[in-house]
Amino acid sequence: MEDKFDQLKNSWKEAKEGQSSVGNSSDMLKVARENHNKSKKTQIGNVIVLSLVVIGLCAFFYFLAPLQETLSRIGIGLMIGGLLVRIIIELVSYQKASKIDYSSSSTDTTQQAQTFYNYRKRIHGPVTITIIALYTIGFYALTPEFSKYFDTFWMWMIDGSYVIIAIILFVGIRKGVVQEMKDLKQINELQQSLSE
Repeated sequence: MEDKFDQLKNSWKEAKEGQSSVGNSSDMLKVARENHNKSKKTQIGNVIVLSLVVIGLCAFFYFLAPLQETLSRIGIGLMIGGLLVRIIIELVSYQKASKIDYSSSSTDTTQQAQTFYNYRKRIHGPVTITIIALYTIGFYALTPEFSKYFDTFWMWMIDGSYVIIAIILFVGIRKGVVQEMKDLKQINELQQSLSE
């Protein structure tokens, strides 16, 4: 990814200085489109996975474990609501990514990409943390009612498994955030080099 980005940066700089050949311009456009399409596919993949989780949770709580207590229903609402908010965020991100025109001038394209990644940076901050916190509160709000049906050992297993799943999700989310922040840094550097 970094090599392609450096290649794109050099091609745009050459184009700005009037040194780029037609071949370099088409290579630059090809690399930009590949990265753009990869990003959009990732966002659609996220929407599909999150949608399947929402469907699975709804089916579980409707058919297998129709919990009755108010606290449990609030917990279910927090869990499913948080996932729905995240799905909406991914759809908005997809829409914003689709608006980036990689065939326009290098300055315009860089500005559009910078705006997009700044938006993603804001999402990865307090918004994602809030969604994860509400989901976690929702999950543990189910514990009092579940404890009526499971003995203490199984409750420890259920609650403990969430910690393991949360760690795995945290590592996966962090990997995506680090990559997007690296992309943002590279776009900022590209923007600075184009304005020199």
